Amino acid sequence: MSLALLRWGVLLLLCLFAPQALAGEAKPRRPTARGAKLVRLKNGQMLQRDAASAYQQMKAEARAKNIYLWVRSGYRSPAKQRRLYERYRKGQGPQAAKPGRSNHERGLAVDLVIGGVTTPTYEWLVSNACRFGFKRTVRSEPWHWEYRPRTTREPEPGFDCVGRPLKLPRPETPSVASTEKS
Repeated sequence: MSLALLRWGVLLLLCLFAPQALAGEAKPRRPTARGAKLVRLKNGQMLQRDAASAYQQMKAEARAKNIYLWVRSGYRSPAKQRRLYERYRKGQGPQAAKPGRSNHERGLAVDLVIGGVTTPTYEWLVSNACRFGFKRTVRSEPWHWEYRPRTTREPEPGFDCVGRPLKLPRPETPSVASTEKS
């Protein structure tokens, strides 16, 4: 066997087996960039850092109006989204987006406990959520809100998120009794 032929044979073997050998040594990749951006809320749910900050501000303002917001579902791993989607496809669970298509997987969507579309909680969200960058994106799911600050329009001054005039507090006028001097 000639030396040139032997070199080609060794090179061919390296090309065939080197990728497998190197792949065996490599550690599995984890989405560290995504995980590093997630923040855990008090109830254990997680959201992307900016979404969590906006949600906390929205929750504080709602609480000042006696409205209590609670996240039922925030970030979902791709595996969890896949399980939910498979259950939905089998008719065993509620509607779920295909894996890779849900903003829950990015930590930008929240499912909130609202109690229904006629509740004060839902009404407050419809009127105020846009000021914090949240919008309702799934027509059939009134509890599903997504953090989309770049595409969520701010309301006009003096109006709420759906264009209704804000109810401004009336200035207090002193009573006649307090203006008279005795």
